[in-house]
Amino acid sequence: MPLDTRQDLPATSPTASRSVRVDINARGGWDIDLPGQADPVTCETLDDAQRVAYLWAARRSPCELIVHDAYHRVLHRELINRTEEPASGHDRR
Repeated sequence: MPLDTRQDLPATSPTASRSVRVDINARGGWDIDLPGQADPVTCETLDDAQRVAYLWAARRSPCELIVHDAYHRVLHRELINRTEEPASGHDRR
């Protein structure tokens, strides 16, 4: 069953956690734990799960995306929409 990435994703809350977790479930699918949601979103493949997680994380600033394997080891960790500080620290005019 193809994943519909156009579905409405949860609204964001400034006080909600800024971490999206992707974990394998007991049935071999992938669960995405989204902040503020009671139940995880489940996808058949890791690619689909990462696509949904990236779409959701892109709406937050910043948001940490963490992907775990079956042994809860971190496979991938990324900070999305990180705000960059000027390297020099001087004001531009």
